[in-house]
This record gives sequence, C-alpha cells and structure tokens, in this order.
Amino acid sequence: MIFEGYCNAQVVCRWIEEMLLPELIPGQILIMDNASFHPKERIKELLAKAGCEVIFLPPYSPDLNKIEKFWAKLKRYVAQLVSNGESLIAALDIALRELS
Repeated sequence: MIFEGYCNAQVVCRWIEEMLLPELIPGQILIMDNASFHPKERIKELLAKAGCEVIFLPPYSPDLNKIEKFWAKLKRYVAQLVSNGESLIAALDIALRELS
C-alpha cells in the first residue's frame, strides 16, 4: 500500500484491514512496536475479529525490534535512487532485491 503524507492511526488501520487481515490465519500473533500512531485498542479489535492476537513491544526496546535496522538501511538506499514520486516504486523494487 502506497500513500502520500505521514503515517497515522487511520493509515495503519487501513493497512491492517486491506492488506494484513486477508493474509492472516486464525491463531497467528502480530508483534508491533509502540509507535504513537498504532491505535492499540482498534488494532486489538481488528485482529480479534480475525481470530488473531497482537503483542506490543515494551517502549524504548530497539533490541527487540530488529527490523528497524533494515528499514533505516532501506531508507538510505532508496533516498539515493529516488528523484520523484514515480521512481519510488522502481527504487523500492531495486533496493529490496539488493538488500535481501
């Protein structure tokens, strides 16, 4: 899902409803950090309807959130390739292939 602007609670919930829920299998557990835009109660409700659970990581625990190192590397890599909005998807495709 691609959107313009900043990530907020509405974007997170839309991503969960449109992208994540269709892929979940009842009984699965989603682990999320404590980003301020993660509306905890709404996320719990959405996942419960799918028969799943969410666990939120403790605040200030980057050691438990290893994906953050990858996102930082990906952002730096993509920033070097992108000159406009149209090139973003192509740059992400290249970056994910190179960094995976």
